[in-house]
Amino acid sequence: MLRGEFEYALDDKGRVVLPPRFRRVLGDQVVVTRGIDKCVSVYSPAEWAKVEEALRRLPTRERDVVRYMLAGAVDLELDRQGRITLPAHLRQHAGIEREVMVVGLISRVEIWSQPNWQAYLKKAQESAPKIAEQIEELSI
Repeated sequence: MLRGEFEYALDDKGRVVLPPRFRRVLGDQVVVTRGIDKCVSVYSPAEWAKVEEALRRLPTRERDVVRYMLAGAVDLELDRQGRITLPAHLRQHAGIEREVMVVGLISRVEIWSQPNWQAYLKKAQESAPKIAEQIEELSI
C-alpha cells in the first residue's frame, strides 16, 4: 500500500527519488502522467493497466478524459538510486521546479511541487468540516 508524504528535491537532470517503501510496491518500472490536480501521477504497470481498461470502457463523449490521461503518459524505469526522470511536459503541468512532495495514495503516487502541495493542504484544512462528514459516512 502506498501512503505518506515525503519531501525531496529534483536534481539538475529532472530526477526525483521515490521513497524506498514506494519502490517496493511500484517495482522497477512505472507509468507517469498528468494528475487531475496540478501534480504528476505515478502508477505501477499493474495499476496502470486498470486505468487503461477503465479509460477503454468510457463512452466517446468522454474522449477528453482519455486524451488527458493517455497523451501525457510515459513509461519510465527507476535507476539504481530509485529515481525517475520527470519529463519536462509533466514538470510544467505540475509547476515543479525544485522542491517536491511525493505522496502515496493507496494505489498510486502523486508528485507535487512543494508550494502547490502546501496550497492544497491549506485548502483541504479549510474544508475540514466537509472532510469530516465524508469520513463519518465511510465509518472510519
